Amino acid sequence: MQSEAFRKVLAETFVVVPAYNEGRVIGDVITGLASAFPNIVVVNDGSSDETAEILRGLPAVVVKHQINLGQGASLQTGITFALERGANYIVTFDADGQHRAEDALSALRLLAEGQCDVVCGSRFLGTTSNVPRMRKIILKTVVGLANLTAGTKMTDAHNGLRALSRRAASCLDLHQSGMAHASEIMSQLRNHKMNIREVPVQINYTQYSLAKGQSSLNSINILVDLVIGRFMK
Repeated sequence: MQSEAFRKVLAETFVVVPAYNEGRVIGDVITGLASAFPNIVVVNDGSSDETAEILRGLPAVVVKHQINLGQGASLQTGITFALERGANYIVTFDADGQHRAEDALSALRLLAEGQCDVVCGSRFLGTTSNVPRMRKIILKTVVGLANLTAGTKMTDAHNGLRALSRRAASCLDLHQSGMAHASEIMSQLRNHKMNIREVPVQINYTQYSLAKGQSSLNSINILVDLVIGRFMK
């Protein structure tokens, strides 16, 4: 049972879900979130499948990009939307069905204790990791590169499940539209001296979510994006 204090936190929380061609799973993802969170914002990032039609019947506010801008741009759109509507807490949550609403609640509870500014999910903490071997190697490589670039010490910098205070979310000004946005988020939070913690989360890997995820080539692309982004500042 949730305490009155945590119910107040939930009322002040917006869950931001970037979605691009997620028609096969978006219904279940939003329905699952809605059982725990009253405020859900889906950024439909120029989807060309049935995502828009399915979203019409779901308990979520939909913000639309006319063309596909990438997950980083979608997160920035959703975070800005939530802040403008008074969110004190923001949770980011992937649309491909790999995250669990209960893990988002755990991250939010830790954040609401007030001992940190950001809580990031990690599939590499505790006993919750169920990552396929090759995917684990790729992700470990990427997080090492991200830590080197951002100056952080994360175990899973590219996990899409995060809980941010209003103060932390207001620091973000994302320019990496592609998957390198995850490292950009950590770099910007570190530059603003945000206190970041991690919590164990379980990733529900399916054939669908694996197909939507990172490839070995993408890990190289992420590093290139980050290096170029740093020199372009």
